[in-house]
Amino acid sequence: MRSASGHRRSGWISLGVLAALVLRARGVPLLLPGCPLRTLTGIPCPTCFLTRSALATLHGDLGEALELHLFGPPLVLGLGWVGWRQAVMGRELPRLGSSRWLLLIVLGAGLGLYWIVRLGLWFGLAVPQPA
Repeated sequence: MRSASGHRRSGWISLGVLAALVLRARGVPLLLPGCPLRTLTGIPCPTCFLTRSALATLHGDLGEALELHLFGPPLVLGLGWVGWRQAVMGRELPRLGSSRWLLLIVLGAGLGLYWIVRLGLWFGLAVPQPA
């Protein structure tokens, strides 16, 4: 069982990531590495364009955010919720118990399926990738 300070720390980490995204959305350059898979193979990874989608979400451009990556807006909402709940309110996240693994499997499968569909569109049907 984690202590209250552990919960607050992870909440502040979530808020820190969200703050970094907000700063980037305001034009502050962040030194983020590019995607190694895309650099080496030309094939985007499952999370390629996710940062730009989160930035578009923070700019209020939901259409562009969803075009870049479907998981961007939920990522921003999730980071905000976790940060608010843990860092500001000082509350634990709800206990998921054994369903935690099911949630991780569903999220991972959803991301994997979304990636396969995007690859099929980009390489199979020649739909242009985001720039």
